[in-house]
Amino acid sequence: MKILSLDSSSPVASVAVVSFPHGPDPVVEYRSDTPHARSDSSALFAGLEAAVAACGLPDALCVGTGPGSYNGLRAGIAAARGFSTALGIPLHAIPSPLSLGAPDQTYWAVGDARGGHYWIACVGEGSFLEEPVLLTPRETAIRLERRSGLPILGSSPLAEIPMLRVTTPDATRLAILSKKTDPLTFTPEPLYLKPPHITAPRPLHSA
Repeated sequence: MKILSLDSSSPVASVAVVSFPHGPDPVVEYRSDTPHARSDSSALFAGLEAAVAACGLPDALCVGTGPGSYNGLRAGIAAARGFSTALGIPLHAIPSPLSLGAPDQTYWAVGDARGGHYWIACVGEGSFLEEPVLLTPRETAIRLERRSGLPILGSSPLAEIPMLRVTTPDATRLAILSKKTDPLTFTPEPLYLKPPHITAPRPLHSA
C-alpha cells in the first residue's frame, strides 16, 4: 500500500508518499514542505507532481481537512478528489490538527480564525479529545488552563499565546493516521468553523 498525502491548510504545503510494505511500519518515500501563500496553491501542485514523478502512482490518497486557510483547503481537497476519481483509488480525509504532533502525543492545537477569534482543539493519540471550537483570545487562554501541562502547537505565532510552538500539519503523519480510517465515498468538506469572509458586491444603481 502506497499513500499519497497532502495538506494545504497552513502557510506550508505538505506533500508525502508513505508506503507500508511490511504491515503497519511506514516507509517515507517522498516528502516536501514548501511555503505557500493563501492565494497561491502552485507549491502544492508542484509537490504533487514531484511526488508522482519520484514514486509513481499511489494506491490511495489522504488529504487534510483543516481548520485553516479557506483557499488552501479548497485547493487541496479538490486536487485530492480529482486525483482519486481519475485513478479510481480510495480517498481518506483527516483533520489537519491531528498531524501537528507525534502520533502518541497529547497536545493543544490552536490557530488564528481571524475576526478576533482563535480555534482550539485538544488532541491525543491521533484523535480529538476536545473538538475544535471558536473562542476569543481570552477564552482560549482560559481553556488552555484545563490541561495546563500540555504543549501548545499551531502553524503561526499568536501574540496572546506566548507558549505556542510553531509547527505545521505533516502529510506523513496524515498518511499514517489514514491507515486507521475507512476511505470516503463522497467528497470531503473542509473543516470550517465559521463562514468564509466574502466581500459583498456593491449595490446596483438604476439609471
